[in-house]
Amino acid sequence: MHIEVMIGHRIREFRKARRLKLEELAKASGISKALLSKIENAKVGSPISIYSKITSALGVSLSDLFREGEEKGSCAIIRKNERKRVSQGQAKHGYQFESLGHKWPDTNFNPFLLTYLPRPKSAATPHFTFEGDEFIFLLEGELEMFYGGEIHRLNPGDCIFLNGRVPHGGRAVGKNKAVALLISIPK
Repeated sequence: MHIEVMIGHRIREFRKARRLKLEELAKASGISKALLSKIENAKVGSPISIYSKITSALGVSLSDLFREGEEKGSCAIIRKNERKRVSQGQAKHGYQFESLGHKWPDTNFNPFLLTYLPRPKSAATPHFTFEGDEFIFLLEGELEMFYGGEIHRLNPGDCIFLNGRVPHGGRAVGKNKAVALLISIPK
């Protein structure tokens, strides 16, 4: 199943289970009813920050959108070829997300593999917000992290903790991609 279809179905299931109308969830999420309808019908992929707003309004974790409904066992292994790409359209923002925790239900955090693609310096400075905290550990490449009005340069092995409510984003430095482990903890 294509990831946008799965996310759309899950959002609709959670919304209907809570007996919310489309416009009620849209208002509670701070997005338009039209965008929510497009997301539920897999007509559009959205940045992770939009999905975060929706899951906050639904009272579920972000990882619940990617979960395959398995019961929690003693452990879960996600093989490299089993990662779930969160959205195909995020490359235009300069990054791609892959869910690493979709097989582990009822967790308080969401692990992702983030790939920042090379972008020209003239590209807009990324600035996203998230209702919670984030931990980013750089695995490869070099990364410029924009946080509030500051710019921080990270090298492999460096990590940064962020208050997700402060506008932030990253950009690969140079001609190579940067790959990071992101752990988001919704509030």
